[in-house]
Amino acid sequence: MTVIRKSLAAAGCALLLAVSAACGGSGKADAGTRARQSLDRLGEWEAVSVTARIEAPAGRIHEFLRRGHGRGTRPAVSRADARLLARAEVALSVGADRPLKDVGDGDRLDTAASLGFGGPDLAGCRSIGTDFYVRADWTGLAGETGGRHDTVVQAASLAASADGLPPSLAAARDLFRGRWVQIDPEEFDHFARAVGGKYGERAQRLANSVDLLQSAEAQHRLIRSVRRALDRHAGFRDAGRADGAERIAVSLPARAVAGDLSAALEPLEERTGGIGFAWLEEAPDREVTVVLELRGGTLTGMVVDLGQFLREEDSGGLGELPLALDIAPGEAVAVKAPEGARWLDPQDVMAAVLYGELGSRAR
Repeated sequence: MTVIRKSLAAAGCALLLAVSAACGGSGKADAGTRARQSLDRLGEWEAVSVTARIEAPAGRIHEFLRRGHGRGTRPAVSRADARLLARAEVALSVGADRPLKDVGDGDRLDTAASLGFGGPDLAGCRSIGTDFYVRADWTGLAGETGGRHDTVVQAASLAASADGLPPSLAAARDLFRGRWVQIDPEEFDHFARAVGGKYGERAQRLANSVDLLQSAEAQHRLIRSVRRALDRHAGFRDAGRADGAERIAVSLPARAVAGDLSAALEPLEERTGGIGFAWLEEAPDREVTVVLELRGGTLTGMVVDLGQFLREEDSGGLGELPLALDIAPGEAVAVKAPEGARWLDPQDVMAAVLYGELGSRAR
């Protein structure tokens, strides 16, 4: 999944264009004036939401992932995972206690996200202030993933017997029932180990990402870095109209933008435990295009063809693989602390696992 991660990250730079402009921009009067004005309008709101999905058939997604694997020795990409990606939808909301355009450098942005596959949301997280909350429908996730992920299967098994857990393990019971719980992101790997998984560096990456997400300094450095890189490199042109929306194409030299971001974010390396941002420099040495969609002068969507992030020699004949971002004012996902969320420690999950095992043996 390395290529899809890097592609989504690169597309995320396009999304940050909206956030960086909404939190205040240079307003430079150039060919992108209408685009910048459409972004500025989002800054009048206290929250902005983005919903992301890949609008391509599973077969094309599988081919994209297969080509992106290159000539390495890793296992072949699963067609089942490609089918799952074709149905996946991620929603992200960013909010503050004032209009986004008035958010200062010392102010933290709260965030919330959810994941679904065409039905009810199956997983979610919220970063509110310095607190972090998660929830997951383990039974639903196990059904969607078809038993291919051991941690999900084990958690779904525990969910089936969660009602029998004692009151002292109420927080673990809530986790397996699919209710919100509050956790320490630094413990991600310990939670996975408790239910039979082991994620190591991936868990540490996730923990570091949440740490950055909750830092006002890191948030604003990232926003400023994206803004400077786009001001320096982005080119704008009119791309006509489609489905009632005005379209503006933003052209970016991917490697140059990624290099600027990597250098600008270097001061944050210490917070990332050495994992860092060097992977940005692996962006393709080619120009990529993001299409902005405007309605009534407001930004309402972005589309980026993920095929642009393959090596040129690997992209021939693939067809388009659009990552579509729908953008709107307001909260698609509630940006607030969930009511009644209990604090969960990894040892509570381990105790729930042992309790379940003992119960099954007794039966």
